[in-house]
Parts: sequence; structure tokens; C-alpha cells
Amino acid sequence: MKFFNVILIVCVAFISYIECVDIEEIKAAVVKCKESSGATDEDVKRIFKRQPAASKEAKCLHACVMQFVGLMNDDGKMDKEKALEILKIIAAGDEEQEKLGLEIVETCGDIEVNEDHCEASEEYRMCMRDKAVENGFKLVRI
Repeated sequence: MKFFNVILIVCVAFISYIECVDIEEIKAAVVKCKESSGATDEDVKRIFKRQPAASKEAKCLHACVMQFVGLMNDDGKMDKEKALEILKIIAAGDEEQEKLGLEIVETCGDIEVNEDHCEASEEYRMCMRDKAVENGFKLVRI
């Protein structure tokens, strides 16, 4: 149950722009991603503590979630428009934070990433985390 609580809180920021806000659908997607990737609860904890993924399975869990919320397309590339929408939601109307979010998307959205979607999702995640730390963007607002 802890797994669901942690992931649901974080997923709210990612999926609040999706019109269909069915908690059961979200839970099912998370379970599917966790099962399909073979990730552990410890992998999930590390990801949401913003620590680098410790396993290939953790990276694949993140790729699956990114694809589910529309942040990663079928080619393994970041959908910059979706990323910006999400970062605007996290900024919660703070214009300065929105500018910082835009910097993150501009910096990380076009980086060259691995062809492997699992590796690419980790590269995007670490880029966004590092840029947020660097420029002062507050990742958690919920």
C-alpha cells in the first residue's frame, strides 16, 4: 500500500492535465508498469527521492510511467509541450517558477538520449532534476 501512496502523490503532478482522472486507472497503470518492468518498491522509493535509478528495472518503470502520462513518445523522445504543461501546473501560477520550468524543458527536451527508452527516461529525469536544482525550480508543490 505504501507503494501506491508514494506513486499516486507524485503522479498527481504528472497527470492532473489528463481529463480522465480515474484513480483506479492510475493504480492499474502503475501496477502494470511496475510488473512489466520488474521494478521493486525500493526502486520506486529511489526514483521519488530523486536519486538515480539503481537498476534497469527502475529505469524501465519510469519510462513506462512517462509514456503513460504522455511525456515520452513512441520514439523515446520527450514531448516538450506535455512537459511544459506539467511544469506549469507544478509552478502553480508563479511566473518566476514558470520561467524556470521553461528553462528546464528547453535544456532537457532536446538532449541526445540513448535509443533504449529505459535509459532515455533516466537521462531525461536526471537532466530535469539537475537543472531544477541548478536554477531553483521547486519540483514538489503538492
